[in-house]
Amino acid sequence: MRVLVVLALGVSLGTLSSTLAAADNAFKGAFQGTGRACSGGLYVRAKTIEWNSSYSSCKSSSYEILEKKFDGERERIVFRLKNRSSRCRYSVVEVERASGYNWNVSGYQSLEGFQKRDLPEWRNSPLPERKILSCLMTGPD
Repeated sequence: MRVLVVLALGVSLGTLSSTLAAADNAFKGAFQGTGRACSGGLYVRAKTIEWNSSYSSCKSSSYEILEKKFDGERERIVFRLKNRSSRCRYSVVEVERASGYNWNVSGYQSLEGFQKRDLPEWRNSPLPERKILSCLMTGPD
């Protein structure tokens, strides 16, 4: 009987850890940009993120996760780059599944810009430091 309980517990923990790993793996991989401004790639790895596009080159950097949502309706994660390279314009990168293999990737120049992105006076501002790069990318399913 004790063996069955240990075996059942092991299977349950294994299923839970594989489910969590699958959720994390949804945002690990290579995402390819579409269009002129977004050509290049976003590379999300276990401990680093890198984003190269026509107008910005973010070399591999460690990151922290600011927001993360994995549920049946929405897949979204927001990264803050810890060590932004000199040619990198974005300190916050938001990745959200649009459909199938399509992902919306947005780059914010500052944490403040990300936090205020929905405010009309911020969103419609002509100031260069408030500009956001929003790219449709293809990536892992």
